[in-house]
Amino acid sequence: MSSTVVEMLSGVLRLFPNTMIITLFVVGMATGKIPWILIAIGGFIVGGVTILFQYVGSKIGGDRTIPGFDVVEACSLIPTLKGDDYVYTPSLWVALTTYFLPYILVNAVNIYTAKGNSKDVIAIQQRKGIGMISIFAVVILFLFMMVARYFTNCEHIAGMIFGALIGGSLAYGCWRTLAACGADVYPDIHGVMIGLGPASLRQDKPIICMKK
Repeated sequence: MSSTVVEMLSGVLRLFPNTMIITLFVVGMATGKIPWILIAIGGFIVGGVTILFQYVGSKIGGDRTIPGFDVVEACSLIPTLKGDDYVYTPSLWVALTTYFLPYILVNAVNIYTAKGNSKDVIAIQQRKGIGMISIFAVVILFLFMMVARYFTNCEHIAGMIFGALIGGSLAYGCWRTLAACGADVYPDIHGVMIGLGPASLRQDKPIICMKK
């Protein structure tokens, strides 16, 4: 494998969380997908919480950084000043990745186990199929990305665990909060649950406004 391909894959891996946030927010705004916008906003919150923990950790003391501007350029997700060190505990990359991937996993499980009013066997099988494919795809992708990131030497096992705890807990909390807003529609990144909700939530019947 050529060095160019390796560098490209490394860049894709490093910027995965940034790509997810920007894509979900921009495409969500362009297409009117509220769940995507809300999930992207949740990503910003996870990033802010993680950076806060990094700041608090720097005040407590202990070696939680890797010096060197080259390391910062190769590992950091956010712009930094020349001379700054790369902070690996808790890992911002792991926190954000563990926010998005488990969020999608929780939503996929919800899709698979949801009980709708439809008696259409094909529709039920399609919904369960989407949920099952998402579950397997997310688990495989999550494991692959975590292992690959670990071998980039940008991470420390303690920082990865701490970051995973932050991202995973906030992912579940965000999903439960949005689900509490009604009909499992707002947290549904797949856009499937709206078909199981009340008729008022579906837009399969156009509404025409006419003067009396």
